Amino acid sequence: MSLDNLSADDYGGNGYARFFRKCNEFRSKPAAVLIVSTMAVFTDTVVYGLIVPFLPDILQDKLGMSSSSNGLLFGCFGIGVLIGAPVSAYISDRWKIRKWPMILGLVGLGATSVLFALSNAYWELIVARLAQGISSGITWAIGLGMIADVYPGESMGQAMGIAFSGFTLGYLGGPVLGGAIYSGGGVHAIAIFVGAIAVLDLVFRLLLVEPKTILSAQSSPTSSFARLEQNEKLLRFGDESRSGSRNQIALQALRSAPALIPSTGGMGKTNSIMEIKESLEIRPGTAESRISLPVPLDRSKTAISVDSSTRNSVEVQEQPKRRTTMLDLLKEWPILACCLATVTITGAAGSFEPTLPIYMKEKYESSIIVISVVFIALVIPNVVIAPLVGKYTSDKRVLNKVAPYGRFAFMIGGSILQAIIIACMGAISNIAGLVVTLVFVGLMGGIAAVPIMSTMGEHVERMGGDAYAKVYALFNIAYSVGVIIVPTVLPPIMNAVGFAATMGVVAAVLVFGALVLAIQPTIMLIKHGRHAYIGDNARPFL
Repeated sequence: MSLDNLSADDYGGNGYARFFRKCNEFRSKPAAVLIVSTMAVFTDTVVYGLIVPFLPDILQDKLGMSSSSNGLLFGCFGIGVLIGAPVSAYISDRWKIRKWPMILGLVGLGATSVLFALSNAYWELIVARLAQGISSGITWAIGLGMIADVYPGESMGQAMGIAFSGFTLGYLGGPVLGGAIYSGGGVHAIAIFVGAIAVLDLVFRLLLVEPKTILSAQSSPTSSFARLEQNEKLLRFGDESRSGSRNQIALQALRSAPALIPSTGGMGKTNSIMEIKESLEIRPGTAESRISLPVPLDRSKTAISVDSSTRNSVEVQEQPKRRTTMLDLLKEWPILACCLATVTITGAAGSFEPTLPIYMKEKYESSIIVISVVFIALVIPNVVIAPLVGKYTSDKRVLNKVAPYGRFAFMIGGSILQAIIIACMGAISNIAGLVVTLVFVGLMGGIAAVPIMSTMGEHVERMGGDAYAKVYALFNIAYSVGVIIVPTVLPPIMNAVGFAATMGVVAAVLVFGALVLAIQPTIMLIKHGRHAYIGDNARPFL
């Protein structure tokens, strides 16, 4: 008997049995998906950031490479993500599998990290870093897609905020861990550390139940069909109520079976359009009235018919639906704008990794340990602020106050404030001032970045909810574009114009991203006025 098929009674009644029963029950809950996905994001990003503090030591001191080679090595990781994310997202959404691609990605990440640690030539480091990026792209896209699978609606924002804390802890905390571990045991200690966290992560991923199984348990179609049958009497339309009242009765019956309710469709000839998940159609007639409801994919393959004595029937059947492609997603302005925001915001966060260690080593003669500690100033504020931002950007009352900008208000405001702070970094003359500045950079970066993932997820949910892995693959691609461009371009710029001017370039990129994000909400505001986005009949916004 497999672990997935064990029931509560299979464990007996002693203390250990109850403990294992609780564990088995927990791994089938959405919280388990959130924990595993956050661990996956942390593992991937910590591997990216581990090499930051000691990379100059390896490339410049041991291999005699120029500082531009640092950025190229970071860029190779991004190229790998570009390859791994879209392929794994397509496979995952096409065949509705999440767990095993995640496991495959983790095994690849562990193996390539060991290969990186054992490399003795620059080309070997390039190959290992590229393979790391491919493995990271697999787990990133699918991990975030798993969260969106089991945390729909308003709960998605807070869940994504927690996952973003894992991203920040790995992305910015990796340099801290990398410096401490490398100073204590060298590159081989780095390999052992990566292997250890990969094994721990693998255990959690193996124990996790496939998200579609969790969804089936949460929203069993059997229970929904039962509720529909209980409301059969509501569909017994009398001759005297064949107009608007018939539709109201049908609506009441449908609301009692929420797992079966699909999206936008027509409600007869006299009623208004009702926003639900697939198409809903009532065909009036003297002999028959019929409601057709497609059941969500993977929830049921059986057509249900409830007949009444008055020649009325309810048919629930699965209808073919065209799958959403990445091109379809990119045609949606909110998703395209979020991809651009990802490039600018994560690119700004990544701008410190190839530049700050070199700058501190040249100006302050800082050791690897000091460089690692300075990066903590970016990590802690970002980790603390991320869940809070996720919570408030999912609160409709908060979003209504900044309508029609919604979550975009946080991205725009955070980007502009972060740009101002970064532009002032060149004037800092001591390490203490640098640390304080980085604290505020971390806070503003969290405010700007956290709403991106929940905005993309909610828009996909409005489109039908069949492309979560694909939309987070786009997030990954945008992230990797930022990772490729920023680390590759900034070191030569810093060599030419210095650290202060380089930070000015980063600030300009953030302002540009904020201006682009503001385009559509501003047009909406000018066209319809703010009052159109407030109240019961408000226009939708993100």
